[in-house]
Order: sequence, then structure tokens, then C-alpha cells
Amino acid sequence: MNQCELSIIIPVYNGDRFLEATLDSVLMQTYKNFELIIVDDGSTDRTPQICDEYAKKDERVKVCHQKNTGMSKARDVGYKMALDDTWIAFLDADDIFHPKMFEDMMQYKDMDIVQVCSKHVNSDKILEYQMDSTEALVEAMSGEELLYRYFYTENNKGDIGYLWGILINREFYKRMEPIVRESELVLPQNYLNDVYCVPRFLLNAEKTVLLNRVYILHRISRYTDSRLIKPNALHYELALANKMNLDYYEECDCQFAYEKQIIGFYLVILKIWYQTVTKETDKEKQRKYINIVQEYYKEYYSKLLNVKCNSLKEHLVKWSIMLFGVNKSLWKIFVGGIRYGVMYRLQI
Repeated sequence: MNQCELSIIIPVYNGDRFLEATLDSVLMQTYKNFELIIVDDGSTDRTPQICDEYAKKDERVKVCHQKNTGMSKARDVGYKMALDDTWIAFLDADDIFHPKMFEDMMQYKDMDIVQVCSKHVNSDKILEYQMDSTEALVEAMSGEELLYRYFYTENNKGDIGYLWGILINREFYKRMEPIVRESELVLPQNYLNDVYCVPRFLLNAEKTVLLNRVYILHRISRYTDSRLIKPNALHYELALANKMNLDYYEECDCQFAYEKQIIGFYLVILKIWYQTVTKETDKEKQRKYINIVQEYYKEYYSKLLNVKCNSLKEHLVKWSIMLFGVNKSLWKIFVGGIRYGVMYRLQI
């Protein structure tokens, strides 16, 4: 193996439906100087066998089998297995990657973070999707400017702001580790996840670059965690993670992010409320998280009222959030029931 410059870390739990396609799209990268670390997080399907088969076929592949601990801790295990001084990429186990993604990203070794665009694609169409063959528009900027592009998306060629869409300079990551780990106890499922990490990475990064073209096809299926209506530990933590983000933006005096995040915060906590009242069977958890959501709703409501809307869609979203405070039963039927009960089942 040539000099290894990049550690690609993929946590996977019961991912045998899509894992092989993902691993193939990594191993077929035109950039070759990487190690691929797969952390099997206690899978009970064919995932362990698939991981071991790929390790036998390619010397760049390392595999760790462990008890289920969640994605954040699995990513952390993979990071601790990585060679020293490599760049770090955390990928999802069901996505598809442009074959030149890492070749293009690794050209910018003087940056703290390299960001590419992604596109959400339904699972049954993902392998038919034709990747854009044009050259990426290269845009260098500060981390705060990249965060701005996360919220104001009109000039982006695809989605940004996900942990699996960035390449991280190892020295920068080492500087960020104390910030990441300070939330490990309160956010055991989310301390190394998009919601918590990306804002903090970007507001601490001096030099970033956006390769403005779709390089990642992010698979959406009924198995995707964000599409699961039954709540789990990760979902419940998202309420706190989003609240911590609001407080962090305020602490950093990042007003544009705070104003944009307040709507996203309410959408997250109301989704959790809907999941809890419709699918949670543990009565103690149900009472706990209903109370948490209602407290969070009241705490930031005055800030919500001051949010300026620039389109009819934004007005409708804001009004739908305010409806919850007026009549929860109506919100449950006309907002929660349609958005999560119907549209999720139809994979919209």
C-alpha cells in the first residue's frame, strides 16, 4: 500500500441491504492512498460477514466488530483505530460516492475542512442516478462563511452541512476533540454527529473550501434512521442537541445562524413530540419527553415570534409551529399526521 494519507471511517449497524454498494463506491475511488475502517456496531444481519469479506479482498480495509453503542461511539472507535496524521472522513454505510470525490478533496491540504455537496435520492433510484461530470466550482472561504451557505442555500449545487460530506484536517480535528468530547455524557448518541459537530467545526475553522458539485448520493429509504417514526435514543437527544446549538450560536454572536436555526429547532422538537405521543409505549419516557418539548416550546417562543419570513412557505411553516401552541390536537392531525404519518410512508 502507498503512503496512507486518509482514514475513511464507516460505522454500520444492520446495513447488509446497501453496504456492498457503498463499499464498492469507496474502493473504486480514483484516489487510492487511504485506509477504510469499518466499525460493525453489533449488527445481527449479514453485515459482519460482508465486512470480513471486504477485508480479505483489499488490504486497505480494517474491520472492528463490537457491541452496539450507537453511531457516535462507533465513529469514535474508528477514529481511534486510524493511523496517525491522516485526514479524516466519516461516511455513512448506505451512500454512493462519485469516483473522483477523494481525488478532488485531497487537493486542498492547506484547509481545515473540505466540503462537498450531496443529493438525497430514493433508494430504488440511487443506482440509476447519473453523477454530474462537470468540474466542481471551487470556493474558498472562512468556516463562518461556509456555515452561512448551509443556511442560505441558493448558490449551492446540492445539500451541505452533514458530517459525512466533509473532509477534516487531522490537526484541526485534534484541536476540536475537547469540544466534541465535552458533550459525550449528555449526548452519547449525538456528540459525534452532524447536528452537534458541524456548527462547532465551522465556527472554529479558519480555512475551508466548498467543492460546489454533487459528489454524494445520500440514500433515503424506509430504513433510514431519520425516516423512522418510532423514537429511539438518538431522536430524543436531538431536542437537547438543537437547543445546545441555539445557545452556542448566541454565545458566538452568530445572529444569522440563530435566526435560521430557531425554525429548525422547533421542527425538530415537534417531530419528537409527534413520535412520542403516537409511537412511544413507555409511559415514563412519554411523560418525560412531552414535558421537555413543551418546556422548550415555551422557552423560545418569544424569539420565534420575532422571526422574519421572506416567503409564503416560510410563513406557513411558522404558522404551523404556532398552531401547536394554540391547539395540539389540531396540529397532530393537520401537521404531524400529514407530514410524518402520511408523507414519510410515501417516502416524500
